[in-house]
Amino acid sequence: MSQSIPDKTGGIPNAEISALRLAIDEIDEKIMDLINRRLWLAQQIGSAKNQGGIQITDRQREEEIIHRLRHKNSGPLSNDGLRHIFTAIMVEGRNVQKTDRKPT
Repeated sequence: MSQSIPDKTGGIPNAEISALRLAIDEIDEKIMDLINRRLWLAQQIGSAKNQGGIQITDRQREEEIIHRLRHKNSGPLSNDGLRHIFTAIMVEGRNVQKTDRKPT
């Protein structure tokens, strides 16, 4: 008697997996577009900070963002995952602000 190999798709047909992956691809592109829009705004803030002689890093503002988002998060994204993702986005925001800095 031969043993059957477990179905790694959980019984979901390949066509359905393909459709779900396509939906994920579309969402990924939207996320990328939104991140780029956010970074463009960060560049504008960086220019204003540069003109005003204000430092780039604002840890209090970053913690306020994480705190606000944690309270809005209804999952399944964990709060640790949320912090990790948005910390990376904010680091990139600081990076785009630095590229626009005049040497002091």
